[in-house]
Amino acid sequence: MHPFLLCLEVDGIIQKHYVFLVNTLDAKDSGLVGVLYRDQVLNRRERDIINSEVICFTQNEKLLSMLSRKTNDQFDKFLDALVETGQQHVRNTIVGQQGLFIGKII
Repeated sequence: MHPFLLCLEVDGIIQKHYVFLVNTLDAKDSGLVGVLYRDQVLNRRERDIINSEVICFTQNEKLLSMLSRKTNDQFDKFLDALVETGQQHVRNTIVGQQGLFIGKII
């Protein structure tokens, strides 16, 4: 489990990296949405909304919108899910080189 970037709220992290995330995330084909549903980050309705989109960009927009309203613990699970679904490079960009997180230091 990973804590979050020090002094930044989840929404701030997403906004800071929004263009990168919306263009880089693989929300559905990688299994990310399924992992987030399994780990109770997304509920059934949220999962279905994302999965109903056929354009990757739109799937990513919906996912990021939903993630921006999640708790720190849920965002932490998102970071873990990125690694689990082969998107470590996305996690690394979000986390950065410093490894500083909200509330903790790795």
